Amino acid sequence: MISLIPNNYFEMKNIFWIIAAAFAFVACSDDDGPCEKPFDGEVVSFEASEHLLDAMTGDDVKLGPVTMSLMGMGDYTYANAFCAKQYAVGTDFDGMLFSTADQNLVFNAYYSSLYDGWGGIGLSRMPDRNAAAPSSKQQFSVWADGGANGTETYAVFYDSNSPTEMYPEYLSESGYPTIDLVEPRIVAHLYIANSTWVYNYFTGADTDSFQVKITGSLGGVEKGSITETLVAGKSKLSGWRKVDLSSLGAVDKLVFKAVCDYLADPTYFCVDEIGLLKPDAMYFGPGYLEISMVQTIPRTACLPCGEFFAASPVSDFGRGVCRTAVC
Repeated sequence: MISLIPNNYFEMKNIFWIIAAAFAFVACSDDDGPCEKPFDGEVVSFEASEHLLDAMTGDDVKLGPVTMSLMGMGDYTYANAFCAKQYAVGTDFDGMLFSTADQNLVFNAYYSSLYDGWGGIGLSRMPDRNAAAPSSKQQFSVWADGGANGTETYAVFYDSNSPTEMYPEYLSESGYPTIDLVEPRIVAHLYIANSTWVYNYFTGADTDSFQVKITGSLGGVEKGSITETLVAGKSKLSGWRKVDLSSLGAVDKLVFKAVCDYLADPTYFCVDEIGLLKPDAMYFGPGYLEISMVQTIPRTACLPCGEFFAASPVSDFGRGVCRTAVC
């Protein structure tokens, strides 16, 4: 049988992609500032337009005033927040608090009716970049101008378990902030920021340290973890930072833990703009573009500033996905 494919077919394809990469690189020069291809996937940004579902009522999540009794400070009202307090009347709440509209991403929370305190995941629209004495009045505030990428709403994560791990009776199932995925997905990235309380709490001492460890698992088996440093000595994250999670692969659970040196350290941080690859996206490792069933080309030939191409046909011979995880 005579092949209609030229002998140099794959060489020609390599040259094509290298030329395309060169043009893209010129178009995204350093003079233009950071260049990032628009993310071709699903983004959970916690905005009202996404119609997040309150797990207890089935209605859209609604942020509003939340009053808590703060130790030594009396009652305090957070003007624009959402947590599990309203569902912890006479008993503790520990479980699913809200989900995405398609109910594939589930966000869990804890609330103690006895101590009037919470853990896990909540929502807020209370940014605060004012330097002030650190206080639990700042626990729903982010050290930023708002949500990530110009949004308004963001998630507040409070790891209420890590400071009390030596006392198992005080641990709760949702105290470690946890996101469950009903259908496994590749979480490409998320954005993280310091809580205003944490930012004001650490004063720049050489020993100051605050990290967040993110662990992905699938079917109860850990796939790996990524640790982000938010405070290190005099260096403190101000505003939002993008965190690449694609190396974890497909997961059905993400667990977040605060890593700090002292039990008294506040263990809050904020998360926004969670990016999920499309369900049909393929991932073979960072920096590779599949051109055919039998050939891959290295990261240098991928289009710079691209994150992931959708898994769509690039020729009659295969499907292609850019694996460039970081621009």
